[in-house]
Amino acid sequence: MAVRLLFPNYVFQYNLLETGHVTQNYLDLLVEDVEGQRKKDPVGRRISNAYTGWQSYDGTERRHIFGKLVRIINEIHNGEFSQFFDHQGVSFKMGNMWTNINDTGAWNRPHLHNGCYYSGVFYIKADGDEGDFCAIDKDCQVVADFPPSVRSPNSWNFSPTSGSLLLFPSGLMHMVEPNTTDKDRISVSWNMTHEFNAQKQGFGWYPHTRDRKEWAHSQDELVFNLDENGKLVR
Repeated sequence: MAVRLLFPNYVFQYNLLETGHVTQNYLDLLVEDVEGQRKKDPVGRRISNAYTGWQSYDGTERRHIFGKLVRIINEIHNGEFSQFFDHQGVSFKMGNMWTNINDTGAWNRPHLHNGCYYSGVFYIKADGDEGDFCAIDKDCQVVADFPPSVRSPNSWNFSPTSGSLLLFPSGLMHMVEPNTTDKDRISVSWNMTHEFNAQKQGFGWYPHTRDRKEWAHSQDELVFNLDENGKLVR
């Protein structure tokens, strides 16, 4: 027996504190900067943030203190991330970036990030109990009155702590649960842009320079064999 996993979403998860990319002192400086932004503009803007949640306008990517974080994010996209997808001839760079403060009762409505390929969020100040990041499957797994299998959940929750970083497809529906604590959670979100580096050939762009025969196996990359008990055969 074989099971084929179709149309998966790839979510990349890091903790930049644990990997040594950032220090607690750097996060403290980011907290100070974000709180300064809110003090200067206490209203902010309204997009997906609900109730008392505060969000800055775009432009955080141009703030000096965030320069280091922007460089790290660009390096991740053009390093491990790019190699995972075989993005030969394509480079990624920061697009628009904004900051968020979710205080008591604040949450974010289900939404997408249109107009880009991948998006992300980095948690500057979080203890893990101020409301989960929740990815939501837009496709019905079962169109009947039978509950979906636990192996094909309709959502995925993540409880972020300081230093957590998530990269996800811009078309992945997601939301943030209400903050039921008396603490502020501070994060920064962004959308990435890309450009083709390969030369133009014929009538189209060919960003992939590798021989595509190498990827002939990819059709079965997400096929799993199961034994008679439904367990994965390695």
